[in-house]
Amino acid sequence: MISDEEAIEMARNIEKINIDIKKTIEKAVTAGYLGVEHFYCSVLQQGNYTTPIDRLFGETLPEMKLDNFYFDIISKALDDEGIYISLAYCNGEMRISPDRVDEIIEYDDYELDDDELYFLKHYVMVTSEATKIFRIYEEEGISGHKPTDDLGLMIKYEDGQYYSYFAVRSTDLCMSALQVFPLSSKLAKEHEFSLINPINKILIEMMMDVILLKK
Repeated sequence: MISDEEAIEMARNIEKINIDIKKTIEKAVTAGYLGVEHFYCSVLQQGNYTTPIDRLFGETLPEMKLDNFYFDIISKALDDEGIYISLAYCNGEMRISPDRVDEIIEYDDYELDDDELYFLKHYVMVTSEATKIFRIYEEEGISGHKPTDDLGLMIKYEDGQYYSYFAVRSTDLCMSALQVFPLSSKLAKEHEFSLINPINKILIEMMMDVILLKK
């Protein structure tokens, strides 16, 4: 697992990096965890709420494909409130066949004694590049993510520059509203939106393998 300092440095480096948005989205959708390809990129609205591309057309929802029309919408949204690209999924309730797992990571930085640890959690982490399992005892107090959450990049245009931030897209079980929360190094490691949360540190490293840069 990367260190806290490495996670913070990765977040700092990604902020002004020249991302190939089209190729990154096309790569991200091959992970398959969201089911529908066009849902991997959403338009940001005021307050960092998100709207899926197909919902921009009111009640008549066209069949969305990752074509020039789709990417034209994304390009225009970038210069408005911005976009969110889903790159990773993490679920503590998901079960997966062992032959699909690329790596199992055990948390080894417990602050509690062995006799205080009882409930071992298994988090399945998925990107288009890898599937990993992270094991950590619940008593450590590290927050995971809801089954309705996913992680990725929020990209905004400010002062003539595009800025990218690692973030969580979170919603309730009814999927009534989706909102993006940037990961922050100012939050304690136990917080679900902390850059130094050990679950997020693994996911950040995994997401870096999905992000493609312009040449």
